[in-house]
Amino acid sequence: MSYDEMKISKLGDACCGCGACAAKCPKSCISMQEDKFGFLSPVIDAGACVGCHACESVCPALIASKGDEALEIRWAKGRSIELLEASSSGGIFGLLAESVIADGGVVCGAAWADGCRRVEHVLVEDAASLDRVMRSKYVQSRVGREVYAGVRDAIRSGRRVLFAGTACQVAGLKRYLGKTGESGLLLTLDVICHGVPAPRLWSEWIDYKNAFHCSNVCDVNMRSKTAGWLSYSAMYEYIAEKDPSSSCESTIFSQDWFMKAFLANASLRPSCFVCPAKRGCGSDITLGDFWGFQGIHPEVDYSKGISAVICNTEKGVAAFETVADLVDCGDATIEQVLGGNPSLVKSVAPYERREEFMGDLASGMGIEGLMSKYDFRPSLGQRLHNKLALIKCHLAKPIKALLR
Repeated sequence: MSYDEMKISKLGDACCGCGACAAKCPKSCISMQEDKFGFLSPVIDAGACVGCHACESVCPALIASKGDEALEIRWAKGRSIELLEASSSGGIFGLLAESVIADGGVVCGAAWADGCRRVEHVLVEDAASLDRVMRSKYVQSRVGREVYAGVRDAIRSGRRVLFAGTACQVAGLKRYLGKTGESGLLLTLDVICHGVPAPRLWSEWIDYKNAFHCSNVCDVNMRSKTAGWLSYSAMYEYIAEKDPSSSCESTIFSQDWFMKAFLANASLRPSCFVCPAKRGCGSDITLGDFWGFQGIHPEVDYSKGISAVICNTEKGVAAFETVADLVDCGDATIEQVLGGNPSLVKSVAPYERREEFMGDLASGMGIEGLMSKYDFRPSLGQRLHNKLALIKCHLAKPIKALLR
């Protein structure tokens, strides 16, 4: 078959950027290259391609996935305040990661890179380095060829591996690994995903922050719980060249422009609007914030975060049981999880001015120009919905108390 007939070369907007095709290619003739928005897509060296179809065999966008079955659904939170403070929600990923590391295993997750201007998957082998892959990062992570190979080699050497990523990344990894991935040594975890924004928007946002503060961002916590889990903030830590001490800037998520653009779906990857891996990536565990939990169990202290834990396989159930003694948890239903997380099963809709916004981003308008033109104020309907949800949460506790 000629290069022109290879399906990978014609994916276009359907590509989710997982990089599995590039990692699987036996001739290394596929490279993941950035488009004008910073999204990675495969580019094939036509002269080196032999038409073996290995790339097509691992692509989540080309192969329909079997729907995941929820064997157990729990709400959970770690008992360690320190762990909760270091986590975006209930600390369950941190506990699972610590368990794997303690057993001599490897954890693969998303970490900041290039002065926090981008995100990439890395392999972590010691507890001291786990903080690198903790906490949510609302930017698409690069999963390089060396990371895929590193996971494969660790499993082949008899080590346990915990891989955490978006559903499309998990799907790509499992197809890349094939029989190797069916080993009991691999534990996969996908996060409830809203979608991934344009990497170019994020890198320009960090450049803008650096210039505005005359310092360089050295760390970002997109889910700081300084004001609590429900009122999380985006925390930026800066360090100046002539001052070794760092300073921090905290902005509540509803006022942070990048977070508003993200939640408005202004720059999400096109494939996110028709996600090929919703509840079908084959992960062992699906994790996310248990939004709306306060209206279900107001008697439980949720101030530092609650996780929704969906165990999709027996391996996932067993993994959660290994940390069960370290958490407070209870049963939940899929309907309760979906109440605050519709993106678990449904792709989000694009921002109504997305094409215009992305055109301005690509043309080099710059962050100041984009901020001036797009304020991402919620619509009247969204504001009413949020207000009603808030009233419901405030009423839930006294109503339950009266019913006792």
